[in-house]
Amino acid sequence: MLTLRTLSVVISDFVDVAAAFISMVAVVLTALFAVRQLRSAQTANHTIVAIELLTRVRSGDEFQEAEDYVINQLAKAYPEPDVSVGDLPPEVRRLVSRVALYYNGLGQMLAFAAVDPRLLMSTVSFRSRQAWRVLEPYILAERARRGETYLSHFEHLVHTAAHNPWDTAVRKLKLRRFASYPAALGLADRPKQAAQPREEDPRPAG
Repeated sequence: MLTLRTLSVVISDFVDVAAAFISMVAVVLTALFAVRQLRSAQTANHTIVAIELLTRVRSGDEFQEAEDYVINQLAKAYPEPDVSVGDLPPEVRRLVSRVALYYNGLGQMLAFAAVDPRLLMSTVSFRSRQAWRVLEPYILAERARRGETYLSHFEHLVHTAAHNPWDTAVRKLKLRRFASYPAALGLADRPKQAAQPREEDPRPAG
C-alpha cells in the first residue's frame, strides 16, 4: 500500500517527466517552425529573383537586341557546321552568351526547385525553345571541347518546356479568357453550348 510520502514522490517524478517532455516538444516545434520560416523566406527571395529576370532583364534593350540577333541572324551569318560558341567573333559571342546564360540561369532555378515551374513555363516556354533551336548546334560543338555540362541547365529548361506546352501551362493557371474574338484575328472562338430547340406551340389545323 502506497504511503502519502511515496505517492507524493511518484507524482513529483511524473510532473518532472511531463515537464521535460513538454519542453522537448516545444523545442522541436520551435525548430520546425524556424525551418519552415527559413524555407518560406528563401522561396520568396528566389521568386523575387525570378521575377526580376523575367521582367526587367528580359524586357531590357540589351537582351532584346541579343535575342533578336540570335534567333534571326546568327544561323545565317555563321552557318558552317561544327562551329562552337568559342569560335564565334567576340561581339557575336557576347550576344550569344547573354541569351544562353539568361536561360541557363532560369534552368538552374528550375532544377533546384527554387521557383514554381508554372511561373517559368507560362512565360519563357516558347522563347526558350526558339533560342535553343538556333543555339543547339553551337552549344553541342562547344560541349565536344568543354564537356557535356556546358549550358546543361539551359537544355533542362527547354526539355521541360517541350514536355509542358505553353497552352497547357497557362491552362493550369486557370486564366480567364473572352468567349469570342474579332474574326480578323483568325482566332477560334471558344466552343459554345448548342442552343436547345424550342418546342413549337401546338396550333389547331385549319
